[in-house]
Amino acid sequence: MKILTFTSLYPNKINPRHGVFVKNRMDYFDQIKGTSRKVIAPTQYFPLLGLYPRSKFHTYHQVPAKEQQGNIPVYHPRYMTIPGLNLIDAAKAMARAADKIISKIYPDDERFDLVDGHYLYPDGIAAYRLAKKYGKPLVLTARGSDVNFWMAQKKHLGPILEAINYASKIFCVSQALKTRLIHYGVAEEKIMVLMNGVDKFFFNHGSNNTGDYLLSIGNLVPLKGQAYILHALAALPDERLIIIGDGELGNSLKLLADELGIANRVTFLPHVPQVELPHLYGHAKCTILMSSMEGMPNVILESLAVGTPVIATNVGGISEVVTEDNGILLPHRNAEALITALNVALSHDWDRQQISENMKYLDWYETARKLHNCFSALIKT
Repeated sequence: MKILTFTSLYPNKINPRHGVFVKNRMDYFDQIKGTSRKVIAPTQYFPLLGLYPRSKFHTYHQVPAKEQQGNIPVYHPRYMTIPGLNLIDAAKAMARAADKIISKIYPDDERFDLVDGHYLYPDGIAAYRLAKKYGKPLVLTARGSDVNFWMAQKKHLGPILEAINYASKIFCVSQALKTRLIHYGVAEEKIMVLMNGVDKFFFNHGSNNTGDYLLSIGNLVPLKGQAYILHALAALPDERLIIIGDGELGNSLKLLADELGIANRVTFLPHVPQVELPHLYGHAKCTILMSSMEGMPNVILESLAVGTPVIATNVGGISEVVTEDNGILLPHRNAEALITALNVALSHDWDRQQISENMKYLDWYETARKLHNCFSALIKT
């Protein structure tokens, strides 16, 4: 079984945490006997901005054209974009860049059996173009904003639905995303909810520590809402906060912490290695996620697997895992609602052992088995 994974959301040498949730899932699939996989993870480029050190395109330019991640070769063909303008069809550009290297990575008429595409736009459309050109089955995974945001854009809805129509199966990481796809007319029998798993070797309850700080993990971008957490911290003078992540709001969030007079109680960390996360979760009083949009965030699953309660906005599939026994769902996305929730959470006697036990059903091995069964059936037909 030869699988081609196609997505721009995949870790690379320069950004090892980028799209790590995709790699995590497929790493377990790779352990199944009789499978082989290659990855095409296209990378944006824009010639002039690539020379400017502070530009994100400069970072993109540092990504190698090919790298080996364990036994899996990962290719990063470049596709051109023009920032701020819609002059280039990103999906077509991605597909074109990928197609140029297909013959090189699959020589002597060796071909993939199935295209495994992640994120519906533009990645899923590009994956569809490749699968259609080579007459191969396509499986797509919807992950969050591809459904909640991009499908709400009239310009992109038609092409996304065209890709979905060609695909044999659509995986969703939450029931909420499945419901949204059905709303757009996708046949229910074509959709399967396949939640992300948790690495039980790393993320498990191993301490009776009641917590030393509040924790937030996520890219420092507007939709993650870290500013609300900083404003809430200002009203809780006895608490400390650790924020883990990189992004465009890094400097402004640090300035906000200064303005609020809480800089001495806030620690900003860049993305940390996966092996360090369980310790950070385990020593947190609670994990906070103030997102405006989500699919099924791994930060929630990992925190609960360790036994640390969660406070989160009620968006996407979060309510499918966060209950009154393991956390608090916010009625509103603002600092006031968060302050109220924190006062309740910090005075509550959480059963951390039970929180962890209740998450053991999320098993990457089971996820991989379901993937393999689906792929096998599609390849045989």
